[in-house]
Amino acid sequence: VYLVISEGCSNFCSYCIVPYVRGPLRHRECKNILKEAGDAVAGGLTKITLLGQNVNAYKDGNINFTLLLQRLDEIDGLKQLSFFTSHPKDANLDLFKAIRDSQKLVKSLHLPLQSGSDRILRLMNRGYSAKEYLALIDSYRKIVEGGLLTSDIIVGFPKETEKEFKQTA
Repeated sequence: VYLVISEGCSNFCSYCIVPYVRGPLRHRECKNILKEAGDAVAGGLTKITLLGQNVNAYKDGNINFTLLLQRLDEIDGLKQLSFFTSHPKDANLDLFKAIRDSQKLVKSLHLPLQSGSDRILRLMNRGYSAKEYLALIDSYRKIVEGGLLTSDIIVGFPKETEKEFKQTA
């Protein structure tokens, strides 16, 4: 089952229309997510994928994304849990440890880079540098041994030079 945990976005990346058409980031209440997941599993579904424009920014009171994952992991009968998509500015070691430690969570992370150029990342309004992104990736690989990593890259961004393109390649 695909379970939407949040809607909208408040990142305002310069190339993206989502905040304008879907509004600011809004999170569903944790208790409602847990109930929907529990009902799905009780109905015979054993795989859940959490969805949101920026799932790892999830927050409901004291419950952040990592705690939500841990609570979902406790559902009897759930066999597989995954999520899509994350934002590097909200990725952290606690998330990577949750991926590592969970028996149900797929050992996979989709973490869009967008560009290897700090200048282009600033023009994109991404909120991180290439060095910070690479440090996250290094931490993920050390913590989640053998974990799958996927990304998105934008090439030909307005004003991108050949040198900046090569920083991404």
